[in-house]
Amino acid sequence: MRPATYLVFGDLHGRVLPAFRLAQAWSREHGVALDGLLQVGDLGYFPDPGRFDKATKRHAERDALEDGVRLVAQASEEADNVFSEEPSLGAMWFTAGNHEDHELLKEMEGGAGRGADSFAADAYGKLRCIRDGRVAELPGGLRVGALWGIDDRAPRARERIPPRARISRRATTALCGARFDVLLAHESPRDAILSDQGSEEIGSVIRSARPAFAFFGHYHRTGCRVEGDFGATRVHHLSHLELRSRAEEGSVGVLTWDGGTGEFACLDPAWLRTVTRHNWRHR
Repeated sequence: MRPATYLVFGDLHGRVLPAFRLAQAWSREHGVALDGLLQVGDLGYFPDPGRFDKATKRHAERDALEDGVRLVAQASEEADNVFSEEPSLGAMWFTAGNHEDHELLKEMEGGAGRGADSFAADAYGKLRCIRDGRVAELPGGLRVGALWGIDDRAPRARERIPPRARISRRATTALCGARFDVLLAHESPRDAILSDQGSEEIGSVIRSARPAFAFFGHYHRTGCRVEGDFGATRVHHLSHLELRSRAEEGSVGVLTWDGGTGEFACLDPAWLRTVTRHNWRHR
């Protein structure tokens, strides 16, 4: 049985279809089938532009890619074209960041039923949101735990965070007692990127649950492995995939998983530069 392979994406802020196109191109050109995609939050889940938060509205006025979730939340010709292309990909499994329509995600979560660990968040079944504090088993056998939101307790934590965009103690407690292979979080462990920022609770989850990997985004830095008191867990920060000109270095990585062990590496920056703002539809 072959190892399972997944691409892991940083913040997308609406760039869902470019991410799927990039994954198709990578799979085709490297001859590797993908079992699914993972994403660390700030997907930019705003199906209704009228519900954009202030930051997303400001960015969307300058860049139409910020409004990309609308194209998959309801069927669209552009999404039909992407999802009909080969190779066929699995779903993108994501956690929620701070720039999402949390009220709508909570409403959809409720409709999925109490026993569901994830729920479909689009018209195609291609976006699957893992519930806060829950573990979902993906095709290929990978168990992924999700933690929604960002920290509001660190000395330099952001102010005026909406309640549902804050990390939940209930969710962190649940994950501390769970067994899973990958933690998907939006926020970093405390001090992992910036001093006096990040979440002590995320560090506690990593040390208690001891997943093989933990991935997060949120910060405008080039993606890298993060060192710290994490035991055997390999912790990685991923850059934003913004396509300002080309796909950004450190914004996507490949995770292989084989019966309890895995490897992760960011995609080759030279290859990423072949995916641009102007050619992604044709990759």
